[in-house]
Amino acid sequence: MPVLGSKCNERVKDVSTVRGELRVPAVSSGPLPAVVLLHSNAGVVGVGDFYARALNAAGIATLELDSYGSRGVRNGNDRTAPVLCDRLQDAWGALVFLAQDGRFNPRQIGVAGFSSGGAVAIMAGMGVRPPRLPRDGLALPKDRVFAAHFALYPGCANIMDDPQRIRSWINPGRPQNWGSTGKPIHITSGTRDDFDLDPKVDCLRMAQEFPDIAGQLTVRLVEGATHAFDWTHPPPPAYSPFAKAQSGAMVTMSYSAQEAETARTEMVQFFLSKLK
Repeated sequence: MPVLGSKCNERVKDVSTVRGELRVPAVSSGPLPAVVLLHSNAGVVGVGDFYARALNAAGIATLELDSYGSRGVRNGNDRTAPVLCDRLQDAWGALVFLAQDGRFNPRQIGVAGFSSGGAVAIMAGMGVRPPRLPRDGLALPKDRVFAAHFALYPGCANIMDDPQRIRSWINPGRPQNWGSTGKPIHITSGTRDDFDLDPKVDCLRMAQEFPDIAGQLTVRLVEGATHAFDWTHPPPPAYSPFAKAQSGAMVTMSYSAQEAETARTEMVQFFLSKLK
C-alpha cells in the first residue's frame, strides 16, 4: 500500500509502502464495499482477523494494514514506532489503493480501527490528512474520503486532552485538518477503559470538544468493559506511557467473549448500513 505525505517523527523509518492483507469475499458481484482495518499499538495480533471474517461473510472486502512490519518495529512501544500522525499516511494511502482497484466501489470504502488505530479512524473522519500533503495535489483529492468510520476503544482522552502533541495538529483550522468529511463516525468503548481519564464520559464529550463532527458522531459505551475487551489473550496489567492523555497509567485488559461478539455484529451492521 502506498504511504502518503511526509513522516512526523524523525526517528521513524522512511518508507514508501506498507504491507497489508486484502481479503475479498468468495462470492461477489460488481464493485464491492471495503473496510480498511487499523491495528492497535500491539500490532497485528488477531483482533482484526476476528472482525475481517465477519465483514467478509457479509460481502464486504477488508484490507488490514501492518504499519509496523515495513518500518522494522515490533509494537507501539518501540522508540522508532510510527505515531498517530505518521499512521494517517498509511490509512489514507490504503483508501487511494482501494479506490483505484476496479473490484471496489471508491465511494463505499470505510475504515475501522482498534485503540490507536481507532484514533486514526476518528481523525480521518475529522478531515485530518497526512502531514505536509498539498491540498491541491492529485495524490489525495479533497473529495476522496472514507464513507464511514468505526473506532473501538480509541482512547478518547488522548485525542482531546493532549494539547501539546495530538490536539495541536488536529484542531480545525490547523494546516493538516482539511475540514470535516461529514461522514459517520461511530465509537464503541468500555466504561472501565484505563486509557481514558474518565471512561464513562470522555468519548461522550467529544461532540462538545469538536463541534465540527458532532453531527457525524455516535457513541456506545460498554458497561464494565476494559480496553481491548475483544482481544482473546491480552497481556497482564502493565504501565502504558500512552494512557490518560499521554500522562501514563497502569492498564488492565480483560477479554469478554460476549461483548466481543456484540461489537463484531455491531461493526458489520454499521458498515452494511453506511456503505451503500
